[in-house]
Amino acid sequence: MPPEESPAKATVLIVDDTERSRVLLNSLLAPEGYKLIEAADGLEAIEQAQAHAPDVILLDVMMPGIDGFETCRLIREMEGLKEVPILILTALDDRKSRLEGLKAGADDFITKPIDTTELRIRLRTITRINRFRNLYEERARFEQAINHSPDGVIIANGEGNITLINPAARDLLSPEAPVNGKFCELLAPDAAEQLRTQMQQQKSTGRSSILTEFVYGRRIPNQVEITAAHLDGDSIIFNIRDITERQSLEAQLISMQRLEVLGQLAGGIAHDLNNILAAVMGTASLMELTSPEADKKHLKTILTSSRRGAEMLRQLLAFSRGSDTDIGAVDVTEVAREVADVASETFPAVIDVRFETPAEASLPDITANASQLHQIFMNLCVNARDALLPGGGTLTVTLGRRTIESVEGLTDSSGGKPGDYLTVAVSDTGTGIPPEVRPRLFEPFFSTKPQGRGTGLGLPTVARLVHLHHGFISLDSTVGQGTTFTCHFPLTPPASD
Repeated sequence: MPPEESPAKATVLIVDDTERSRVLLNSLLAPEGYKLIEAADGLEAIEQAQAHAPDVILLDVMMPGIDGFETCRLIREMEGLKEVPILILTALDDRKSRLEGLKAGADDFITKPIDTTELRIRLRTITRINRFRNLYEERARFEQAINHSPDGVIIANGEGNITLINPAARDLLSPEAPVNGKFCELLAPDAAEQLRTQMQQQKSTGRSSILTEFVYGRRIPNQVEITAAHLDGDSIIFNIRDITERQSLEAQLISMQRLEVLGQLAGGIAHDLNNILAAVMGTASLMELTSPEADKKHLKTILTSSRRGAEMLRQLLAFSRGSDTDIGAVDVTEVAREVADVASETFPAVIDVRFETPAEASLPDITANASQLHQIFMNLCVNARDALLPGGGTLTVTLGRRTIESVEGLTDSSGGKPGDYLTVAVSDTGTGIPPEVRPRLFEPFFSTKPQGRGTGLGLPTVARLVHLHHGFISLDSTVGQGTTFTCHFPLTPPASD
């Protein structure tokens, strides 16, 4: 066999106690291109095998100390050497010796005196089989690692056709995704073109990376970071990391930082606005003494609203310092009626403001803070007003009492528990809230209003204040028919921790 046909640089460990035999094997195999290592006994063979991890071992049976069978057994017990092919060289040609060799872990036998042609063919065959086995095991380990990767992994050939996709990548894609087609079909055309351009520019320098969405994502939105790299040959590996949650957390962090800044500014703003409100209230009090009876109602509204504004500023200052105002017994009917009166007097005439309470009995007081309740109801009324403009409609503030057996039937309830509640519902006959918007209604700074018409802090503030009163909010909305926010306040205060 010509030397170039042998497996390139395969390592062969020759184990024989006879120097002449080792020299003979060296002279036969060296021209074939093998890398040869020698050992004169079993113990030295084990040391050499551990040091060099040969591709094949030629092992003599009859040796001093530990014989070839025992050496074979010891090698088979060692990590990294269990699968190394072992050819036993023996002058023993009986069935018992061969069975003992197979039991010890030998792969094949070569009978002495050695047939040089047979030796070369056996070695070539067994080294190639061993190389194929190693490649198969490496591929199996590679596929196992890919399948257990928490990130999505997709491999495509030179034409862009997907040849491998791991479970994590499938989980990111909808069942309709063309996973047997081209990788770029999973992306929007502009994103696919951007990735192709980057890969052409960076083919020789390393990876390409883009942030985009899958067209066939299992969930919407699905923000992913795709990193592409060229493998040996024409194949390309795409590593896909789902960053939807990370971006959501980053957005929440930014919102928290903005709230922190607002809290830091609240002290100075509250002080300045208190001075302004003090002047308004002082002037209104003087005018009330000398104004006609017809104007006193309007002056009373100015004074009441100013006092409420001053109280809210005090709460804003307390919030910025991380504290909340003390609470006590409050007549919710009185607070809600006052908010409805202010809305009726200040909202556009196209909005019909109504106030409804149970006819059969008065409602009990609850443990609350009157100014915070005023803030809750006013925010909900302002939202209802915006939903009714410009065409107008009906805004209704309704008080009631309700026993809740289970919160499962309440739409969009948050933090609710079974029990007895006093309820305040603010309803409008406006446009309604689309289902896709509802999960984000109580996020700080999220607003569906035009730029400049909303801060996105109204509903988050309402939710915070209701939860401070150990209550919860439920939402009932139908697109094109209207919306009702219902605040539930427990009639029995929760036990203090």
